[in-house]
Formats: sequence, C-alpha cells, structure tokens
Amino acid sequence: MPAPVRPLFGWLAAFGVVVIWAGWIVVSRLGVVQTLTIYDMMVLRFLVAAVAVAPFLWRHWPRHLRWWQIALISCGQGAPYLVFAFGGLQFAPASHAGIMMNGTLPVFAAILGWLWLKDRPDRWRGAGMAVILIGCGLIGWDRDSVGVGPDAWIGHLMFMAAALFVAANLIGTKAWQLTPMQAMVSIPTLNLLWFGPLYLAFLPKALAQSPWPEILLQGAYQGLGASVVGVLFFAAAIRSIGTSPTAAMMAMVPGMAALLAIPVLGEWPSALAWTGLILTTGGILLATGWRSGQRR
Repeated sequence: MPAPVRPLFGWLAAFGVVVIWAGWIVVSRLGVVQTLTIYDMMVLRFLVAAVAVAPFLWRHWPRHLRWWQIALISCGQGAPYLVFAFGGLQFAPASHAGIMMNGTLPVFAAILGWLWLKDRPDRWRGAGMAVILIGCGLIGWDRDSVGVGPDAWIGHLMFMAAALFVAANLIGTKAWQLTPMQAMVSIPTLNLLWFGPLYLAFLPKALAQSPWPEILLQGAYQGLGASVVGVLFFAAAIRSIGTSPTAAMMAMVPGMAALLAIPVLGEWPSALAWTGLILTTGGILLATGWRSGQRR
C-alpha cells in the first residue's frame, strides 16, 4: 500500500472497529430481549466463526503454546466472557454495557499488566483510571435511562467481570506472543469444541422457536462481525497508524453504542449517563496512553 494511503486506511479500519464493537453491544442487547437464549447466541457465534476460520486453522494454530495457555486465552473472549457480557445485558441497557465494559477494561488490563508483566502505569494512566472509575460510578447511580431496571447493578457487576476476562486475554496474548490470526482461529474453535456438547446436552435452547431473521442476524454479527472482521480491522489499524491512535479511537465505542441504541432499541440515556459517558471516554484516552501530539 502506498505510504500516503496507509494512514487513511488505518483510520478507516479503526473507525470500522468502533462501529463493529459498538454495534455488537446493541445487537447483543437486541438478542437478549428477543427469543434466543444467551446460550443460543454463544453457540451461533462460535459455530459461524469456527466455520469461517476453518481454512486457516492448520496454518495459524498457535503451536508454540501449550494447551492450557490456549485454553486460558480462549476463555478471555470465549464462553466465560460471553456469559457475563450477555447476562449483564439482560439487566442493564446497551449504554451501560458500553461504558462499564469498555471503561473498566483498561483499568483491569493495567492492573494485570502490572502484576503479570511488571508494566507499572505512569501517572497519566493512573489519572485516566481514576476518571474512568468516577464515570462508571455515575453509571452505577443512574436510574433514569430507558432500559434501567431495579436489578441493573447485577448487570454492572457482570459487565465488569466480562471486562476482567478480556483484560486477562489481552495480557495473556501479549505475554505469550499470540498473533491476531492465531487468536482468531483458536478462540472460536476451542470454545466450540467444549461448549457445543455442553450446550446440546444441558443448556436451555430457543433456536427452534426463533424466527430466521433473528438467527441470521445474531449468527452473522456475532460470528463474522465481532469475531472475524473486527479482529482483522483492529490488526490493520495497529499496523497502519500505531497502537496509541488505535486505542484512542476505541474510546469512541461507549458513545457510539449509546447513540446506536437510541434508534435501534429506543434506549435514551439520562443526563447522568451522558456525564458518566463523557468522563469515561476521557479516562479511556488517558488510561490507554494517548497524549495530544504524542504517539506511543
């Protein structure tokens, strides 16, 4: 790719990731309030993604890792993560999910990186994490947004648990040098191998009662959008514009999710939620290492 075109391509790829990830929150919220169970959505995600990456499985399987390492990384964006993410969306609206999951993710990642990789956060990242916690605290008090019920706090705790799993996945990926392609082929394949039989034998299902448009939407978006296209766009953005600018773009995900949820779900955030969103977005920018005029 010509040098002048590469940055433009990188910014477009980063924006594509923002739209895909924000859309994933909204589509997942739509799924949990319709006919499918969260376990249906999980198996659709793993099945579609595993079929899509099957041609690349042999070439990109992470053979340099042991099975327990691959299993731990796969949990970070696999079934355990999705149980908490989808489960939380049963109690709280999409705007809360976008803020709580994407906001606490850099906090957990910084803590695990400090403990695991001895990567101590600097004062700016520490300040960003403090701002994030204030913003998430405001979300915890929000009761006026559309879609917020009396048990929203359960959803908030589940969102933070989901963020903790993703943070462990990111730190493990960095520590054990897993490439994006290796993660893309191993995570859905391994999760399908163990979760598929468990789903068929024991878990509640509603696929037979669900309309085909709902099944196709969840299968395509969960299995292809978030699991394949989003990963490729993210890797392309990092290669083209760098890690810090890409991370800065990811700060747009909570706001984009809140905006998309208005026309799709009719979930209007309250003034308190908007305030928490603004604070969390600013905190994410600091916590991920972005400085004005600086590329780290």
